[in-house]
Amino acid sequence: MPKSPPTQIRETFEASYKTVSGMGAAASVIQQFVSMIRAERCANPVLSCVCGALLGKQGHARQFGLPASRDGRVRPRSWMTMAATATSLPCLQPVLSLARDGQRERTRMPIDNARLAPMQPGVSVEELKAALGTSWKEPSLQAEGHLHIEEFGTRITADGRLGEVHFRAPFELPPIHGVRMGMPAEELHRLYPGVERISDEREKYGWTMLKTDLSDTLTLGVGIREDVVRIISLTDPTAVYPERPYKYADASLTEAYDLTMTDPADLARRPNSGWCYGRPPGIDASRWPVSTTNGMPLRHAFTVKLPPQYRTLGDEYVAISLFVDEQWETPPASRNVDTGGARRADPRRFDMEFMDNDYTLFWLTEEEFAAPLGSPPAIEGAPVPGWLSKSPLDYCGEFNLPRTVAEQQAKSVFSPGGLAVNELLAAARPPRGWKNLPGTEALDYGWPIEITLREGDPNVGKPAREFRHENEFSGYIAAYSEEGQALGLERFQDWHAHLGGTMFPMQGYPDFSPFYIEISEIFGGFNFGDGVAQIDLKEMKLEWAC
Repeated sequence: MPKSPPTQIRETFEASYKTVSGMGAAASVIQQFVSMIRAERCANPVLSCVCGALLGKQGHARQFGLPASRDGRVRPRSWMTMAATATSLPCLQPVLSLARDGQRERTRMPIDNARLAPMQPGVSVEELKAALGTSWKEPSLQAEGHLHIEEFGTRITADGRLGEVHFRAPFELPPIHGVRMGMPAEELHRLYPGVERISDEREKYGWTMLKTDLSDTLTLGVGIREDVVRIISLTDPTAVYPERPYKYADASLTEAYDLTMTDPADLARRPNSGWCYGRPPGIDASRWPVSTTNGMPLRHAFTVKLPPQYRTLGDEYVAISLFVDEQWETPPASRNVDTGGARRADPRRFDMEFMDNDYTLFWLTEEEFAAPLGSPPAIEGAPVPGWLSKSPLDYCGEFNLPRTVAEQQAKSVFSPGGLAVNELLAAARPPRGWKNLPGTEALDYGWPIEITLREGDPNVGKPAREFRHENEFSGYIAAYSEEGQALGLERFQDWHAHLGGTMFPMQGYPDFSPFYIEISEIFGGFNFGDGVAQIDLKEMKLEWAC
């Protein structure tokens, strides 16, 4: 089976990683390059692959000391300048060559403008498919019928017809109702003296948008820039379009919660609200999920007892347990791993895959949540995973583990001897505590979760989206929008995890319901490249970004 482009790019980068690590100045440039890509929110799928390769599964971000930036943006010109500098590095050439090949493949869309020019409202989608040929792509549910390919755009109605068509220069087409591409604005106003100017956000970029009603079912739209016509559109104002899921606020969801870990405790005394790390309740060896790529048991990341409003599978199922595939080491791939039977046999098991990693989530009843702790299976022929054979410290690394209250206090206490002396004293002390326990012993301990009701979050029950037009009907306020900053929504950013309310993704917003949990890396020992993840508890989907 051929490898996916992200896998190819990551493996190519890893092959040249030793070269990179020996180049001090180059590493600095790559750090900025990655930061720029991330700041642009990786809108280009190929650049997203490159970013994923640079950050990688093995914590390459930390090798370059990349800081976490949740809303940084740069001007395209600055990004292009940095990209040009970074792309001159010899060590990046294999990665960028693959990226360029992928970009060429992605943009190879043979479009016959002559067949698109006659498109107008009322034309069937089948005619559009025939005109687009291999360039046709079914609009996603989130697109609400919108489809844009190069200089042509349309919107498909709920009954499978075109409700809007848009042509943008340099698209060549015959005049539409007397209006032609490149027509001077003065001539347009003579042809349609009653044309109406409409408010449009493109005005800030030098556009003037106009419209005139040709009939009750047909509106002519025109976009003028630099005093010439550059956009022509036809719209049926009576058309009905498909609506995306979670477009509106959900009045049944009225509460959001912050989740915070406390110091590790022996799981013999079960924490009431759940715990991170350790072993899961009610999942024995026969149900324990196994990786589809390496044949090893997945690691239990956390179990949390959900407040009633977030029990989306029904009141009977009160908690969730999440397991994660290997993220910190690179085990050998195992062939013929068959987990299909276990998946099909458990209707409350949800398997999710993202960025070449398996995640498995179980919904638990009250009885299962209180059941004895499970143990991972011993799988013949499979290597022992690092989280079983090593201490948490050796497996995850100091930087990637939560700190106890005592450790946090020690870091904040000023000493006349300075940081170096404190570090020497710490090194002289014998290792102790949960993070230094052997892997199998550490499983008997968990970091208890405290759940606190979040007060004053205006985004409870509202699906999180990035842009204003996407939030028009739900009322969601993005944290780093002008309105979000005025409301001080960044005050809700201090958490290990949280349920619902204001979302803080590192890149674009996932198309999730308002019933979601957002988790940091230390909330279960994940490797998200210094990023965060979200899990939709209704759609049972997981995404993360860095």
